[in-house]
Amino acid sequence: MLITRRFTIIATPVWAAGASRAHAAAEAGPQSASQIDLARARAEGKVVIYTSLDTQIVDSMNKVFSGKYGIAVQYFRGGPGDVTSKILAEADAGRPQADIVDAGDLASVLLMKERGLLNPFRSDAEREIAPHLRDADGTWITNRLTQAIVHYNTRELGAAPPQHWVDLTRSGFNGRLVYSSASNGDHAPRLVTMADAFGWDLLQKLAATKPLRMQSPQLTTQVIERGERGACFLQNDNLSLRSKVEGKPTDFVFPSEGVPSEIAASALLRSAVHPHAGALYHEWRMSPEGQALQVKGGKYSARSDMPPPEGFPPLSSLKLLNLDYALYKKNRDKHLDRIASIFGGEWGN
Repeated sequence: MLITRRFTIIATPVWAAGASRAHAAAEAGPQSASQIDLARARAEGKVVIYTSLDTQIVDSMNKVFSGKYGIAVQYFRGGPGDVTSKILAEADAGRPQADIVDAGDLASVLLMKERGLLNPFRSDAEREIAPHLRDADGTWITNRLTQAIVHYNTRELGAAPPQHWVDLTRSGFNGRLVYSSASNGDHAPRLVTMADAFGWDLLQKLAATKPLRMQSPQLTTQVIERGERGACFLQNDNLSLRSKVEGKPTDFVFPSEGVPSEIAASALLRSAVHPHAGALYHEWRMSPEGQALQVKGGKYSARSDMPPPEGFPPLSSLKLLNLDYALYKKNRDKHLDRIASIFGGEWGN
């Protein structure tokens, strides 16, 4: 029987440099696909995942995995900051719970690697993943790419939709924009990517329109669907697509001058309680079967042999704006201070 549980948590981000390393697992988990013991994975009986992936996609993947292997999946779903906080807090307390971490902010995963929390693992999927989308040491691998795009209400803007980021800075959008970022700084990397590509002045002009800030992309989508705001900047591409497919009065644009491309990485934890079940899920999730479920849910796969989601252009046709996550992690507080000075509010700095 499939056992899938969801948890909620109110967490304060733990980014301070003084956090301690987690206790090492009594026995190291598999470090390659060939070392996964299926019998042991089934005997472990469960895998625990902390993820920032959209719940609908997570549920669809877990159902297929459990049906195939008879292993239950338990997961916590939150924003990248919540996932990071939970992993680090449990490590500091010496009570790790998760087997796999899946975060939509690569800087979070790099921090976990720096703290010695990740278990190196060589996936068979590496041959289909570009070198810049996987760790040379094997501690993390990109499972999906999220493009941050323009999402708009067609009843308000269908006759003349915005085509470029600068279009959203015009006076007609005063009080009509919305964007998402939690108070812990989730999605701030998208803003930094925009600033790197087009200058901080663009962010200042967007802020001057007095945009509404929501705590999650899902809530932002609802605001656009209800027509409470006309357009959203830096919205998740998959949520924009889902809204349109469901028949809501919305559409989306990939601005030709470039769209921030966000790396979401998976990693196995060194302290995994279910090391073989965790490694099995991790490897299956990166396989064509697992990745096809992500694509069906509207997420671009990091695998070069997977098609784009139906209704989306191939990544090769887009100008992708990529963030140097290692540099972002180093300068995170400085960036958040600057964003806070532009947009106001709490940003986890």
